[in-house]
Amino acid sequence: AAGGVGHLAVRLAREMGAERVVAAVSDRGKAAFLHDLGADAVVAYDEDWGEPVDVVVDGVGGTVQAAALRALAPLGRLVCYNAVGGAVDANELRVHGQSLIGFAMRPFVAHRPEEYERHRRELWDLYARGRLTTAVHRTLPLEDAAEAHRIIERRENRGKVVLRP
Repeated sequence: AAGGVGHLAVRLAREMGAERVVAAVSDRGKAAFLHDLGADAVVAYDEDWGEPVDVVVDGVGGTVQAAALRALAPLGRLVCYNAVGGAVDANELRVHGQSLIGFAMRPFVAHRPEEYERHRRELWDLYARGRLTTAVHRTLPLEDAAEAHRIIERRENRGKVVLRP
């Protein structure tokens, strides 16, 4: 939840009125950062996530996807935007009334342009009113793109890693 997309998901969940926001991390050292963004609780990927949650936004996949599925409340939804998914037992989801949906920006823009535009305007409005800001972990020159990737791959970042020309 502390990465480039995850930290914004925490902020948006709080902004949109989520009653409880639980942030999952690879490193508990990121807890203060996420509490400052509005998370009520921070859990490590490999811990019990506590009370069941209604929605999980998963950008990691793999073993985190399995933990996310265990954390879902009845009728809960798992939104995966990662590239490392795994097999999911559809019958198990059905039994609990749960759902899993994949998300990628390209098909969303291509097949629902009006909805994309509405969300884009809403996000820019939140930004313009100071209600949504992006945390920048580090800004690097474009020639240091390999270092930017290493930071992200090591899951060190709290917020975005920005490359400048």
